[in-house]
Amino acid sequence: MQGSRKITLGLAIVLALLSAFDFAVGAPALRLNADTGAVHAAAAIWGVAAAFSGRRASNVFLVAAGLMFCADAFMGATRGLYYLSFEAMRGAAEPLASPARYWASLPSAALGLVALVNGFVNAGRDAKARPQGAPPV
Repeated sequence: MQGSRKITLGLAIVLALLSAFDFAVGAPALRLNADTGAVHAAAAIWGVAAAFSGRRASNVFLVAAGLMFCADAFMGATRGLYYLSFEAMRGAAEPLASPARYWASLPSAALGLVALVNGFVNAGRDAKARPQGAPPV
């Protein structure tokens, strides 16, 4: 396992740990609850499947997950609501106050940026390494 597959597996492990933390702690002030844990668990399962499927699947996971986490962080910082949660999908979420929303958005923004940058860098590296006319891997 190399490159984007290792990063994908590492991100999946981080998401699995976050999911376990969400289920165990459930800090409502930080929007950590079973709903958020379920979303993190689904993303972790997707990441593990992508890591063992190949480089292309890993790159797709990194870019897609990075975009979703960055969008979630942006919505959280600007609106105070995080949309990657079943609680928000049900309409049961209350917006966070201004100072708290910025701190609560940092983990999603950090994970999203790391995933997005690594996904694009590794996809570009894989595209350059492939011989002309060779089928994609």
